[in-house]
Amino acid sequence: MPTAQPDVQSRSVACLAIPSLALHSELVERPGLAGAPVALSDEARSRVVEVTREARLRGVRAGMTLRDAVGLCPTLSILEARSALVAQYAEALVEAMSAVSPFVEESEQGVVFADLRGTDGLYPRVEDVRRAVFAGVPPRLSPQLGIAGARFTAYVAARRAEPSDAVHVPAQHAAGFLASEPIARLPLPVEEIERLRMLGISTCGEFAAFPRHAVEAQFGFEGGVAWLAARGEDPRPVRPRPWVRERVVEVAQADPPLVSREAILHALEQMLGRALRQPRAAHRFVRLIRLRVETERGALWEREQALREPLGDRGRLWTVFRTLVEYAEFPGPLSLVTLELGGLTEESGRQHSLFVEQMRRREQLDEMVRHLKVRFGESPLARVVEVEPWHRLPEYRRALLEYDP
Repeated sequence: MPTAQPDVQSRSVACLAIPSLALHSELVERPGLAGAPVALSDEARSRVVEVTREARLRGVRAGMTLRDAVGLCPTLSILEARSALVAQYAEALVEAMSAVSPFVEESEQGVVFADLRGTDGLYPRVEDVRRAVFAGVPPRLSPQLGIAGARFTAYVAARRAEPSDAVHVPAQHAAGFLASEPIARLPLPVEEIERLRMLGISTCGEFAAFPRHAVEAQFGFEGGVAWLAARGEDPRPVRPRPWVRERVVEVAQADPPLVSREAILHALEQMLGRALRQPRAAHRFVRLIRLRVETERGALWEREQALREPLGDRGRLWTVFRTLVEYAEFPGPLSLVTLELGGLTEESGRQHSLFVEQMRRREQLDEMVRHLKVRFGESPLARVVEVEPWHRLPEYRRALLEYDP
């Protein structure tokens, strides 16, 4: 139900979704299979995981054994998902949404949210948002875009959109739009969904018809969030990783593929040196490291580590990377290695106190808070400050402020 001049509140969140990213990624790489019945198998190559529309019309369904599927459709093409390829296209979706908003969250591979608040001047119409997002997505991925005033509504809109199209849900229509949606989509654990089904509740409209206090009494805080989501008032914000925008990346293609651990360490050490020489990393400290490798058969191995304290010394950073590699079990010879340094800070040095013993506990506290802030995006501690010490009410005399070392 698109509108020509949507209000800003009804365009707070956008959701870009590829319902079968693994299958679509393989089809993009194999254009000759367009229009043919295709099935994606599991890692054991025993059962069907996903199927194309043409395979579904011939009776092939997810969960079938490959033998039964081929028996129903002798011309069925069976593909095996390559995790490295899926990760590549998942990253492309994140980059496509980043072109529209700096606040982007990848909730899962194939589902990316963006906070659109403040972008109405750049993209005054829904069609402008659609064009900007789809410009960075390969058309054969069949992307679907949903735009709404709340996270859950945008997600459902994306799932209902036609391939390469967008659905916009104005805020005043959100509750009616979601009323017929099955409860399986709600942000609730599987066991809670089963409880709702046992109670005879099958749609979001039926769930939203109950009083909020009754829902929270049965399902707790998560139930209250799901109740708001079913009414089109999902309170969950888009939560981007704080280090996504500030990072440097080095990529190395290995030909022939790297086999020995010594060769991998040698290549990685050279990549770290190049990454630290990039202008963006000059005189800055690193809070997060990420290492991703792809094998010649498309398998993916990835590790990510938030550092206890920001590091700017090449030797100490190399010690962390070397530890990751020395204890790693790679799925095969490595053809592509990606090294990433994230969460770059502005500090270029650190002055330590002359009174080591007196400041030791404070430094340990600061290190712990910095580590938690990198991991969760905000400081979990607060400090007490006096604001109105003369006030007759004790709760007005002091306030809590975020502790930021």
